[in-house]
Amino acid sequence: MPPPPSSKPRLSKGAIIGLVVGGLVAMCCVGGIVGAAVGGGGSEPEKKPAAQPVLTTAPATTAPAPSAPATTAPAAPAAPSSTAATASPSPTVAEVKMPNLVGENAQIAYETLSELGFTKITFGSQDTDDKIVLYPPNWTVTKQSTKAGVKVRVDRTIVLTCTKEG
Repeated sequence: MPPPPSSKPRLSKGAIIGLVVGGLVAMCCVGGIVGAAVGGGGSEPEKKPAAQPVLTTAPATTAPAPSAPATTAPAAPAAPSSTAATASPSPTVAEVKMPNLVGENAQIAYETLSELGFTKITFGSQDTDDKIVLYPPNWTVTKQSTKAGVKVRVDRTIVLTCTKEG
């Protein structure tokens, strides 16, 4: 006697392959969106969320801060030419006193710097086995690129060297 027919629907091999390929395409799209958010290169940096930064930078590299889409301003009328050089006023960038972050959890250090207004914060690893800081809450700051107590512009890149060990 043959086995009774299954009431459960089955997918063909073609349908399974289609689902797998569709999943891979979806993952690539999400990766592109995340990459655009992390590596966008506009002129107005957005504040990163304090909960979980997506930072995958290795030592001595910086990723551009996420930004809003660039907008274009109408062209200004041409000024009359003169022989004297004129300096255009540069925008004022805030300066803050750098805190001591050595010994802090890397996530807490990131949040502290973000709250102070820093927009270019990168992580580096001093460990030989773990070379990239992927999840800052698992790391501890061992060195900072700018000494504690020094007044520094908030648009300066700050590198926090971290360890995952001990």
